[in-house]
Amino acid sequence: MDKLVSIILLNYNNHHHTIRCLKSLTNQNYKNFEIILLDNGSKYQLYKELKKQLTQFDKLLDIKLDRIKPNLFFTAGANRAIKKTNGQYVCLLNNDVIVSNNFIEKMVEFLETHPKAGMITPKIKFYDNKDIIWNAGSFLNFKKTIVVINRGYLELDPNNQKYNEIEPIGFAPGTAVFIKKKVIDEIGLIDDIFMLYHEDPDWNLRAHRKGYISYYVPTTIVYHNVPVGKRRSLVNFFFFKRNSQILTWKYAKLSEFLIFYYLFSFMNFFEILYYVFKRRKNITKIQLIAIIKGFKLGVRKRTHRSCKRQILQDYRYAKSIENLELFY
Repeated sequence: MDKLVSIILLNYNNHHHTIRCLKSLTNQNYKNFEIILLDNGSKYQLYKELKKQLTQFDKLLDIKLDRIKPNLFFTAGANRAIKKTNGQYVCLLNNDVIVSNNFIEKMVEFLETHPKAGMITPKIKFYDNKDIIWNAGSFLNFKKTIVVINRGYLELDPNNQKYNEIEPIGFAPGTAVFIKKKVIDEIGLIDDIFMLYHEDPDWNLRAHRKGYISYYVPTTIVYHNVPVGKRRSLVNFFFFKRNSQILTWKYAKLSEFLIFYYLFSFMNFFEILYYVFKRRKNITKIQLIAIIKGFKLGVRKRTHRSCKRQILQDYRYAKSIENLELFY
């Protein structure tokens, strides 16, 4: 019998994405899978609508619905869901992703034949324009201010001829990642310090330290339902500035560390000047706080000190800016 796969979906105030994702999962060639669906603090009326629409899958999918009343951001929600999985394989899937019919089949097939594979990811394209690549494997570069690199991003690939080789990569992005449950048991859950963004490279790198390899496996394609040039909120802005520093403190070599902070300081200095000139006080304040918090947490993480109190403070701060104006 095929091994059980546990697919994790997090829903937050966008059940229409979740329902579309679930519909794509009804057509899988591989049948032995469960779905752990966690509602991560949606408004109650939207949660009720989600529950109502889930009834259409009663005879089609094995869905286990859970709910957290406050939105705990991605890492805490994903960790809660991981603890509820029963499968030998775990798949974290963004709820705005639509999968091909052979998605589970090809991912399991690869993991079954590659014992050193830790985390793997398929080719990812844009849902609204399937000729454009969203991700063809992710890499890290600590000599840049944006340390996470999505290879192939925005490249045209109308006939699916680019990036078709299976190969090791820097990390498998959390948008669509498969991992063996025994690897999670060995390396632990996702690090709650990140909360949102950059948690996926950290998780992969912890697996690398145990001898596992991350792979890009383009034998199947999934489609990410995000518009090109998507506007990001101030919460996104805050976590990107904060978490890129934490990741650098944890993993960068000394030379990379110095280059990163040289470029990071230079870039942020001129960004702050720009926002001051434009009288964007909210962004200026959030940027400064993100820089300070990221630096402090990076130091504490590097020196193996507890970060629990700081994480709680950062969670409260992120919630306080969650509903402010869009950044860009």
